Amino acid sequence: MINTKILLAEKDVVVATDLAFELEALGLTISSITSSVESLWQLIGTKKVDFAILNVNLQDGVSYPAAKRLKALGIPFIFLTSFEKSEIDPEFHDIPRLSKPQDSRAIAEFVADLVRILTQALGADPKEIEETVAIKD
Repeated sequence: MINTKILLAEKDVVVATDLAFELEALGLTISSITSSVESLWQLIGTKKVDFAILNVNLQDGVSYPAAKRLKALGIPFIFLTSFEKSEIDPEFHDIPRLSKPQDSRAIAEFVADLVRILTQALGADPKEIEETVAIKD
């Protein structure tokens, strides 16, 4: 079975906990949760990461340096932020942006669908994908 490792970078612990719960309820695996750019940078270098969810604004600055690193490594990610598209660095205007305040269940379903699509694009067995990201009632 495919085990997609998701890195979640969010400065608000309540938001991070709620979203992690919803993602795991859909069968996804949260490899790490962080609230700082420094920690995010270290995690990208030391943990297996298949997908990332980044708040633009973390406790110690903006996540753009880590986003650049994720892009360079070919690791897909999205922004979960209160920033409008016009406020995001133009280099990242092609990155999907989900707005805050959020509905954690809807975001988790979006991420599960996106992970399913990305995994299928990489040629994984569709049955394994469905088992991994199946939406549970």
